[in-house]
Amino acid sequence: MARLTAIAAVALVGTANAFTVPQNNALATPRSTPLFADGPDGKPIERGVSMDQDGKSNVWAIEPKMEVENKSSEEKTGSVLAAVAGLGAFAVVAAGVLSNLPDPDQLYVWSLLLP
Repeated sequence: MARLTAIAAVALVGTANAFTVPQNNALATPRSTPLFADGPDGKPIERGVSMDQDGKSNVWAIEPKMEVENKSSEEKTGSVLAAVAGLGAFAVVAAGVLSNLPDPDQLYVWSLLLP
């Protein structure tokens, strides 16, 4: 009983820190974050925030980059056919292996285990 009490006390002390206010403010962003930062090529990158002359902030959405599909329909058809052929080959091999498994009643190990 004393061991259970000790374990419960250690668990309570360990979780007491979960309900305290964090001391460091590492998750908060500072007010001096740049509105435009330099990208890898040296050009400024828009962040979706600006400040007007009155000091008010304006926030806008940045549209995601559009992806252009560069595969033709023949390449897509070839990929689908290759995937279907691979799945069919796997099914044939799996069916062959599963149909040729030995009968578990005839195994020597089972005859040693069962009286």
